Amino acid sequence: MLTLGERGVKAAVVGANGFLGSAIVRELRKDGVDVVLVDRHASSRSADEAFFSADVSNVDALKQAFAGVDVIYHLAAVLGTSELETGVRPAIETNILGTLNVLEAAVACGVQRIFVASKPSVWLNTYTITKHCSEQLCRQFANYNPVNVYIFRYLNIYGPKQKLQPVRKILPIFAAQALRGLPLQIYGDGLQTVDMLFVDDAARMTVDFTKVDPVGQAIDCGTGVEMTVLEVAEAVNTYYGNRAGIEHIPMRKGETPRTRLVADTTELDRLLPGRKLTDWSVALATSLDWYAAQPAAAIDAALAFYGIKPRYSVAW
Repeated sequence: MLTLGERGVKAAVVGANGFLGSAIVRELRKDGVDVVLVDRHASSRSADEAFFSADVSNVDALKQAFAGVDVIYHLAAVLGTSELETGVRPAIETNILGTLNVLEAAVACGVQRIFVASKPSVWLNTYTITKHCSEQLCRQFANYNPVNVYIFRYLNIYGPKQKLQPVRKILPIFAAQALRGLPLQIYGDGLQTVDMLFVDDAARMTVDFTKVDPVGQAIDCGTGVEMTVLEVAEAVNTYYGNRAGIEHIPMRKGETPRTRLVADTTELDRLLPGRKLTDWSVALATSLDWYAAQPAAAIDAALAFYGIKPRYSVAW
């Protein structure tokens, strides 16, 4: 089996234009890996970059993209919590059938290593169900085909370039509200916990994970440090000097109150000893500075998208 960083190794990143996908592309290139970018959304690229405009619904297009590839990173997915409660079918088509298509195309092309992104199964919602099904498909394919599948259950990834909309994520929405001097809206009492994982750390660990021998099971990828949502909100307000405080709102569909989300890092520590994580204060500052530098129109559009009204309005 080829080693990442070895001369001539080629990797395909499915969902290469996405938040995590683009970070993984950067890490692979640091290791000297030849990267094939696969995404349904075209973007500006340099002439020497290999880019395939392909949707995970198209097996033939995926086969073309995977030709001559040694390892695949599958990040493409329809995201959301309450956002998917009325979009079950598209989530199934992309997250489950799309994963099946990636697996079939990979096997057809003789690719021996596939990484698939997943999440902890703590809630009964559409996104969680689709990710759980994808994991089972991966296990089945690994049992009956000459392929090794690597699965990370990511915790709460955040960082610069994470989109403000249309999926409501903890740091982007808190940043947008704080930048406009608004109270930060928290679902429930805010005592539910999260494991905040900086995107650069997630990408580095993902690449390193695919260098080790396969473990045959999905493992958690996070810091192992538990924070309440209230603590995250207070950190954002403190950084921006926002004195508007907190606003508690009803729990959204697809989540339960006081859920504890924190990675069990036992297996991760064994596989990646000495892994380094960016300090929370540094990663938070880097992320919040990025949001502060975004156009005012983008911040206002995100707040309007979620139905969050400005603190003051003017009537003429």
